[in-house]
Amino acid sequence: MENMEPDHPLPDSRHFSLERLADGVYACIHKPGGAAYSNAGIIDLGGRTILVDAFETMAAGRDLRQTAEALFKRPVDTIILTHPHSDHWIGASVFGEPTVLLAGKKTREITLKWGKGILREFKNPAKWAEELREMEKKLQTEGDEAVRNRLEKSILYSGYVMAEMADFQPRYADRTYEGSVRFQGDTRSAELRSLGRGHSEEDAVLLLPRDKIAFIGDVGFFETQPFLGYCDLALYREQMLLFQDSEFEVLVPGHGPAGSRDNLAVQLKYMDVMEALVGKVAQRGGSFKEAMQIPLPEPFDRWRVEGLGRFEGNVRYLYKHFGGEAPKRK
Repeated sequence: MENMEPDHPLPDSRHFSLERLADGVYACIHKPGGAAYSNAGIIDLGGRTILVDAFETMAAGRDLRQTAEALFKRPVDTIILTHPHSDHWIGASVFGEPTVLLAGKKTREITLKWGKGILREFKNPAKWAEELREMEKKLQTEGDEAVRNRLEKSILYSGYVMAEMADFQPRYADRTYEGSVRFQGDTRSAELRSLGRGHSEEDAVLLLPRDKIAFIGDVGFFETQPFLGYCDLALYREQMLLFQDSEFEVLVPGHGPAGSRDNLAVQLKYMDVMEALVGKVAQRGGSFKEAMQIPLPEPFDRWRVEGLGRFEGNVRYLYKHFGGEAPKRK
């Protein structure tokens, strides 16, 4: 394969780090404090550039577009969406023609609903401003590290969103597919494959068999808690096991650093631990509050501190899964 490396400095983004995985293949990994909140991918097929996902904000999406165009001196051909969760597609709104946005049929259907909800939320900036003031006030006196971490992240996120909510118009998929799609360029081929329901209502992955690289979206959460809130637990496990038993050597998750099958093994262990501990509380009739106090072994105890809100969501999902009745969110 010809060397496709750029001979010029690459743009630097405060929202993501650019990681070269192979000639013409880059992972865009969310930076703490930035506005990406998830990962993306940039792939040169030879004469065509495709992206995997587009981040959660327009600010990060602009940097993604600038970086992709600077890398290969051409417009982006196609953006593929791995699933319908908004932290992976809001940034696509900054891409215009000739870029095509491609998603599974179910994914497009759900993004249409989510987009309407987001627009309704954005029509009330005063509410966001008041919530932001309350979080900033609470941060001044909060002593719990996990709560402070959550507040700091929420404050940063609110600031980014409020800066762009007046200009945001969601972009939905121009084309849909079922099953799989093959992309062919002058130097590389790729396969977009739908895995169906699992982490979300519809998950897809982009496979580069020759490079042994797979962009797996939120099938993977590496060195951080996976989000279970919309999942089918059994099918989600099947998705992870599919790649743990594969020949792909580099896996780019939807969240966390690029990794390998070993990272999926740790992620599966987290699932085992959470199911066992929360299930035990729920099945003996313990309260949701008790479930929230379960002790996690290393390294999962650190994951909990770094993402208290996601931990609560996972406990809530599993508590209900095992027959408990969780209180409504405040």
